[in-house]
Amino acid sequence: MIKRRLALIIVAVALSLLPACARMPGRPSPSAWSENPSQVTDFVQLYAENCAGCHGSNGQFGAALPLNNPAYLAIVDDASMRDAIANGIAGTSMPAFAIASGGILTDDQITAIVNGIRSHWGNPAVLAAGTPPYLAEGPGDAASGAKLFGAYCASCHGNGGTGGKAGAVTDGSFLALYNDQSLRTLIIAGRPDLDHPGWHDYPGNVPLASPQVSDLVAWLAAQRQS
Repeated sequence: MIKRRLALIIVAVALSLLPACARMPGRPSPSAWSENPSQVTDFVQLYAENCAGCHGSNGQFGAALPLNNPAYLAIVDDASMRDAIANGIAGTSMPAFAIASGGILTDDQITAIVNGIRSHWGNPAVLAAGTPPYLAEGPGDAASGAKLFGAYCASCHGNGGTGGKAGAVTDGSFLALYNDQSLRTLIIAGRPDLDHPGWHDYPGNVPLASPQVSDLVAWLAAQRQS
């Protein structure tokens, strides 16, 4: 009987000490406990952990196309951007991030990234009249693209795209990182972070029309097999 009473007393004392234990010095408060990675929806954190390594810490000066480019954000829609993040981009180094595609991000996190990119770096006002659409209307003509390259691009990338002050663009290692859509995006939106002109900024030339962009892409794509 005495042992039973002693055991009950010990249990009662232990229970009474639980609130005090929660307030012991050095114990982190619940607000300081680590958040479940799948519950993070803060754009700054998500971008830093998943995107900055390729697209740059501020959306530019990375190995991949910059996201801090209002011209790019003006031509690409949310569905295309979301698909690229969720499922990756074949023919480039862009991996799939959606859990359903083998990645680590939830649908809510992908939405937070798309919305964050828009709110931080987007400016629809930059969309000028005559801007070529994000997607090509049809295949381009490589022979026409070769002539356009000589007129618009050779001054920086060298004759035949083999070199110049801006570097070679017919090198296999470069083209392995850009599929046709990425090349089209680069030609239209440019790379302001690297002073690469967009579709209407080529010195001494009239703005490129959408079929001409397709022709340039066709010629560049043909160099993958040469």
